[in-house]
Amino acid sequence: RQARAWLLPMRKCLRQIRATGEADSIRGYAVTRLHASDDYARIDYCAAGFRALMERICPHIDTAPLLRIEQRLAAGVPLEVEHVDASLRMLMAVENNLIKHSVAEVKEAVMIEQILIEMAEMIEMNEMRKAA
Repeated sequence: RQARAWLLPMRKCLRQIRATGEADSIRGYAVTRLHASDDYARIDYCAAGFRALMERICPHIDTAPLLRIEQRLAAGVPLEVEHVDASLRMLMAVENNLIKHSVAEVKEAVMIEQILIEMAEMIEMNEMRKAA
């Protein structure tokens, strides 16, 4: 159940795109509503976070389908059904693999990725300050 719940936001987002052919957008970037709040996040950023975490927990699973979606959305290129379907299949493979890991292992990996994301954002902000 934990693995299914953890993957639910990305699955829900991809299924909505597949069903409607559309995504909400802000400033030209596809976004998804974050669960438990009224905030939105860019789907390509979410895909990057999920992909990095999956590569940490399940390094043997090919995350290229999610990378393809991430890159296409970042570039403003439309997705094809095949891309979405491949990503959904990959998420199923990850879920099947996560069942073999303890909740503590998954939580630890999530925490590491969150820290890495925060550090990258801090570095980016510092570079922007220096440039200004």
